[in-house]
Amino acid sequence: MHFRKLIEEICKEENIKYNLISKDWIMVLTKNGVTRCISGYRFPLNDHAIGSVIDDKYALYDLCKLLSLPIIEHKLLFNPNSKLGINTLKLIDKYFEEYNKDVVIKPNNGSEGIGVFHINSRDELLEKANELFKTNFSISICPFYKIDKEYRVVVLDNEVKLIFEKTKPVVVGDGINTIRDLLKRLNPYYFQNKLTDRKYDTILTNGQIYEYDWRFNLSNGATAKLVEDNDLKQTLTELALDITNKINAKFVSVDIIRSNNKLYLIEVNSGVCINKVCNFIDKDFKITKEIYRSAIKKIFD
Repeated sequence: MHFRKLIEEICKEENIKYNLISKDWIMVLTKNGVTRCISGYRFPLNDHAIGSVIDDKYALYDLCKLLSLPIIEHKLLFNPNSKLGINTLKLIDKYFEEYNKDVVIKPNNGSEGIGVFHINSRDELLEKANELFKTNFSISICPFYKIDKEYRVVVLDNEVKLIFEKTKPVVVGDGINTIRDLLKRLNPYYFQNKLTDRKYDTILTNGQIYEYDWRFNLSNGATAKLVEDNDLKQTLTELALDITNKINAKFVSVDIIRSNNKLYLIEVNSGVCINKVCNFIDKDFKITKEIYRSAIKKIFD
């Protein structure tokens, strides 16, 4: 179910007037003469300042380092065509060496893994950085972390509402099925109409591994499952609440990775989009709907 349709349903059930404005990007909710707006996936529960910090990956990194929160390393690079970017090319070389020629670059205000590149070649680094600078004033460069597990924790007003694990789209050959068949079997919701290239006709040998994408984004073919281990849930809950309390975030999703047996914050999302996960853990939308219902009730408290 589309996000806007889900919110509209909740509003009908809760006797809240619902309107769409600004080319359907903003939902206007009115109850008892009080009006609140949802912009994209952002609810009016985080204050504007922390929302801006969360949406800037380097700013969030700087804040978390100040608060001694475990976050993956970031360095800031300004557009070389700006006054702040006069040393950018030198810094690119410096950080590339410092991070053992194995880096990730990404827009500071990006989402859904768009414009995120894993690079271990200087020429490619310069090429992709120049590509990002065409549309971004600043980008982040990070060391590449080998991610063993990635988790998402949805937090609403100091309460964890959902914890799930994301698994990147990787298939193992059986000597019979094509890469296309294996990927469609893994995630039919994403791959049903995407694999037109003939390379996906290849039949993997038994045990051969094919990685479609190194990222863990559900928008790029990853899958999800609920975290059921109680000890792990407790650990992730404590870390996510420590993060959200210290940065004063009220309604967010927190992405945490495990790398080399340590947990790190990778990012916080001010727009809480949990629709795609419904394909895997919430097909009747009960969990998702109740999270959004609780958020809507809180915006009118």
